[in-house]
Amino acid sequence: MYEALRLFNKNIEEAKNLTALYEYLETSINSPLAFDDLLRAQIVYSVSAFDKLIHDIIRIGMIEIFTGKRQPTPQYLQESISIEIYNELISPAMLPPKEYIFEQAVFNKLKTISYQEPEKVARGLSYIWDEKYKWQKIASKMEMDDRTAQTTLKLIVARRNSIVHEADIDISTNQKYSINKDDCQSITDFLSRCGQEIVGLVASR
Repeated sequence: MYEALRLFNKNIEEAKNLTALYEYLETSINSPLAFDDLLRAQIVYSVSAFDKLIHDIIRIGMIEIFTGKRQPTPQYLQESISIEIYNELISPAMLPPKEYIFEQAVFNKLKTISYQEPEKVARGLSYIWDEKYKWQKIASKMEMDDRTAQTTLKLIVARRNSIVHEADIDISTNQKYSINKDDCQSITDFLSRCGQEIVGLVASR
């Protein structure tokens, strides 16, 4: 899981570079063009990095359960697999390894799910983390209350969706919503801290 965290941190740092590029262009380039779409891109990339992290740790955790390195959760035990996958898993053939077959099955099942909204994040983590009050635990590590943490994440995802699906345009004015580097940086920092605390909580289970 810490390898997934390392990749997450790398993705977050690359997203932050867009603010640095924005600042350079704003101060160094004499142009009528606006560069604030770089900040919008940073929000999108930051949410994408968070989404991938959750996917990665769920997949890794489920493989750890499959191989006996982690205790199964009720959600894990209730998950179904196809008869085709079952037959591959019980086959006496050693190639490909059973862990690979299982990992591909998990990847294909979860790849269409978006782990961005707090409820979906909690539901996904239930595959590997048998904790009833997940967001209370996560928020406590972030020195926040769970309602604030969840609301913040919901607002971030709503802004990301506005950028991706609606060109970040206010339908009442047909103008783009305002954006500034401080708000953008706060979003990236929140997602970074949230992802790190989640890994810290589930990696040692």
